[in-house]
Amino acid sequence: MSVNKAKTPTKDGKCWFFRVPYRDEFNTIKQYNSKKYATRAEAKEAELEYLNKLKENINVPIKMTIEDLWNAFLEYQDDKVRISTKVGYKYRGKYLVPLYNIKCVDFNIMYFENWKKYMNSLPDMKDVSKNDILKVLKAVLHFGIKRYNFNFNQVILLMEKFKNPEEKKSERQIYEYDEFMKFLSAEDELQFKCLWEALYYCGLRIGEARGLTWEDIDFNNKRLSINKQVLSIDNYSSNFYVCNPKTDSSIRNIPIADELLNDLKQYYDEVSKFKNFDKKFYVFGNDFGIRPLVYAQAQRRKGEIANKAGVKEIRLHDFRHSCASLLVNNKAPITVVSSFLGHSNTTETLKTYSHLFKGALNETMDVINNLKK
Repeated sequence: MSVNKAKTPTKDGKCWFFRVPYRDEFNTIKQYNSKKYATRAEAKEAELEYLNKLKENINVPIKMTIEDLWNAFLEYQDDKVRISTKVGYKYRGKYLVPLYNIKCVDFNIMYFENWKKYMNSLPDMKDVSKNDILKVLKAVLHFGIKRYNFNFNQVILLMEKFKNPEEKKSERQIYEYDEFMKFLSAEDELQFKCLWEALYYCGLRIGEARGLTWEDIDFNNKRLSINKQVLSIDNYSSNFYVCNPKTDSSIRNIPIADELLNDLKQYYDEVSKFKNFDKKFYVFGNDFGIRPLVYAQAQRRKGEIANKAGVKEIRLHDFRHSCASLLVNNKAPITVVSSFLGHSNTTETLKTYSHLFKGALNETMDVINNLKK
């Protein structure tokens, strides 16, 4: 934005003009050149008047649809977020399809409420999953505000979370140590025995376990290095990708329980006999570890063993919760639990496992109450 003097004045001697960049309806940056004025002061005053009008009616891409905005959002995020985050966006993005044909300038609370009805009509989807998708939609709208000047602020304020009062909260299932021993006794494949122990004793996420390679295991120092994870787009797909762990603090080096260490040594002795064996092979994988274990394969095996052992079936992620319970119930300090599980801070640990620490808090108060005794 500037006032300039033209080299060729008009017939009546006017030579001052201003130049202002702006975006057209396709969001293409263009430049507005004013008519010529007799003095610099006149041109400056006209420039200010033009800018004020521009503020009142900011140009937005009026033909852009929600689908166009979604694609622009994905393109913008491409080199800014983790692979796992991008995959998560694309997976949740399929639920935004009913909004695709709506023009961004027309999007209002009515369209949002209709979308909520569509989401609520989907069978077997929990509120927590719906709200995860809602977060993505809000992120897209915020992107539209920042990038294209769309007026979504009021709509976002009115967008309420999914909350079904009739929905039963699923209780977090865990294996107590005796239950886990019973579960483990029914497992007769050494690879899977090591997997269950790694999930239970080390509190690994299933993606972290799938990403373990033999070079991540320090047998001499009894340590395990978690530095990557293997994920699939829908968990059940055999198509996988390797990426960084969930957060920076998820990268950790932790001790290995003796029982797991001994079983890993025994399993290593078996697979290392393969003539093309390489320590870069996956610990839990197929074809001697050339390819990582498929999530669905672990899921199916878990169900079979639980049924065979006569114990309740828990989710793969609940082995991690079981590990947290084991540590807390055996008086491990919260800082140790947080570091062991790879949480970013103790607040996250408390938020996730607050119910486990209630007993510890009561015991702390007992100590205080017993001081006078």
